[in-house]
Amino acid sequence: MMTVTGLFLRRVVSEWRYQIQILRTVVDWIVALYIVIPGFALFLYYYLPWWTAAPWWLDYIPLNVLVGIILLFAWSGTLRIFVEDADQLFLLQCKAWISGIIKYSLGYSVIYNLVATSLLLMILAPFLLLHYGFSLMGVVWLTVFVFVLKSCMGLVKQLMELRFKGWRKYFVKMVIFLIMGVYVNQSVALLLSRLGVFYLSMFVLLIAFSMLLHKRVKLRGTFFEDVSREQTTKLRLAKYMLQQTGTFVKKPRFSRKRPLLFRNSNLLYQERNPVNGLVEMCLKSELRNDKDVEFYLKSVGIGIVAILVFPPDYGWLLWFVFSIMITSFVWIFWQEVIKAPFVCSFPWLPETKVEAARKAIFLMALPGQIILGVVVAVKTHSWFGALMIVPTSVLIGYYLAKRTSLRS
Repeated sequence: MMTVTGLFLRRVVSEWRYQIQILRTVVDWIVALYIVIPGFALFLYYYLPWWTAAPWWLDYIPLNVLVGIILLFAWSGTLRIFVEDADQLFLLQCKAWISGIIKYSLGYSVIYNLVATSLLLMILAPFLLLHYGFSLMGVVWLTVFVFVLKSCMGLVKQLMELRFKGWRKYFVKMVIFLIMGVYVNQSVALLLSRLGVFYLSMFVLLIAFSMLLHKRVKLRGTFFEDVSREQTTKLRLAKYMLQQTGTFVKKPRFSRKRPLLFRNSNLLYQERNPVNGLVEMCLKSELRNDKDVEFYLKSVGIGIVAILVFPPDYGWLLWFVFSIMITSFVWIFWQEVIKAPFVCSFPWLPETKVEAARKAIFLMALPGQIILGVVVAVKTHSWFGALMIVPTSVLIGYYLAKRTSLRS
């Protein structure tokens, strides 16, 4: 007789089998023999000596870099709810079963976050112990802190997506991410200097985690959102594999009566030619795609946090690095548009696509580059930099877009 526990375990096993099958399509025995195994052996060859002596290049990497890694790792936290479309035929009518699946799923996600956090901090442990002045108990407490914070962020993002839609969701996410960046930076500093205050902060975080967990367990009316989120998470690896092979993957769109931008679909360019047509189509398509806009804002938010936590001397270097990253992300957006079946049905000339790519990538990347430049100028108190940020962003953005468009 099937029970809630048996059903949940069956779905977990099915999930792991599915993901392993996807990996086996890429990592066959030849790839494993000539790439994966030698790569792992090379990693151990360099990593194991770091437990006895810290590598010299750590002198050029401040602690804020590790804080940034921890921040991104904690923000990536998610909590799975193993529900499926067919559950609405039976399980949705049986509240005890749905409640049991939710509880088991949250428990599984918490354990998964604990294992992932332990692995990350185990890799970072020699750097923390030998170079950055952490004690062994300090590393243990940092592991607990990151684990609880990662689980909290998974709950917060899930509840926030159920509460907010459209641009409000992106704005709230960006605000929470910035607040979280400051919180992580201060917590790591307290762990190194004022343990009593850190323990108090940890206690408050545990209370917040228990309250969020209780709220998510008791939350009702989220079945279809949970199904959609679960399908997206389950197919994430398969989608990435398909994109790497150049296969067009249709993205789900957020249903909205009227889009936030270009509601009347007015023409952006008075001069009508193939280049302007492609650029206009790309801009409208991406600005109406909530997932791409969210990813763009996350990239800019990560850049802002990195600029704020690093010393001012690294400001303009980080601005240039993140400008390249934003341009690369926008190029991915362009590839999604140009490979769409509708767009591919037209005989575009190669020079037309290259020119349109340069123009579209430049226009989409420029706002993020200017925002990051303003943050650097404010932090470094450079009035000259503030005056030159717009023309500099235009020149460098144009150059990066021109170089990137050659790959189209």
